[in-house]
Amino acid sequence: MKKITITIVSITAALLLASCGNDTATDTFNESKNIENKSKAALTITDMAGRDVSFDKKPERIIALTNADMNIIYALGGTVVGRQTTDASGVPDGAKKATEVGNTHDLNLEKIASLGADAIVASSEQNLKDVPAMEGVGPKVVLTGANSIEDIKKQTAVLGELLGKEKKAKELEANIDKKVAEVKKQQQGKKVRALLVLGAPGSNYAALPSSLSGNVLELAGGENVAKDFKGVENFPQYASMNVEKIVAADPEVIFLMIHGGDEKETEAAFKKEMKQNDAWNSTSAVKNDHIVVLPAELFGTNPGMKIDQALDYMTDEINKVDK
Repeated sequence: MKKITITIVSITAALLLASCGNDTATDTFNESKNIENKSKAALTITDMAGRDVSFDKKPERIIALTNADMNIIYALGGTVVGRQTTDASGVPDGAKKATEVGNTHDLNLEKIASLGADAIVASSEQNLKDVPAMEGVGPKVVLTGANSIEDIKKQTAVLGELLGKEKKAKELEANIDKKVAEVKKQQQGKKVRALLVLGAPGSNYAALPSSLSGNVLELAGGENVAKDFKGVENFPQYASMNVEKIVAADPEVIFLMIHGGDEKETEAAFKKEMKQNDAWNSTSAVKNDHIVVLPAELFGTNPGMKIDQALDYMTDEINKVDK
């Protein structure tokens, strides 16, 4: 019996070793294929989700699913054949005739397929799950996104590489650095207590410093009263509203960013709640009527190359409170 047992164990061990060897060989083969594919590609980009995206030829027909990506592409000197379905007021002149293909929440794959695009630029946070479906109708997908001004610079670099406009991308990044330096110098030492609220139909969230708007607020001289709040699970740059803690921190100004739904209706409901609630009424912001509705095209979503305008706007509003 002992001999049989030893034989069985030996056979099992051999099989396991062979299996491990096969796995290692497979991994090595796949890695070699990836390196080979990259070497054969006309262009390989590492996008902002950490994915390597290879193109057989230089991408010429591009779809942008966010306004930020679209305005960066045009600032770089590129064009798009498809864009998100949106109000045309914030769309660059050259992009107004581009085909609308839905948005990051609601893609129209049929229209995407009809455009014969080489690349789709989409949101790293919202569209990662959609990559197989989008690439299934033809184009390669490059994911971008920004939760800080530094991220906007990275986004610009990625799109500059996609378009072959690296030199122009560096110029745009330098312009952002210059604006940030100007604001820091101007606002040095200012600390205005502020609350940033993302208002959506039926819910409000406090923006944290880890959000893009929170980053802009701090650079402009605002002290985020929600900085120590815990981000919500699927929305980590924003936190549930804690009225007790907010009132205790006594914000001097409250900024409202409106996302989705009827903007006027959301604004009216928010201001009504502020005015009628005794706790909110005790804050300096409400007492002094320092409740500011921020422009939708500059806040709440990534403004792309309009980040300089967002910094100027926030700086002006902080300075009004500080007088």
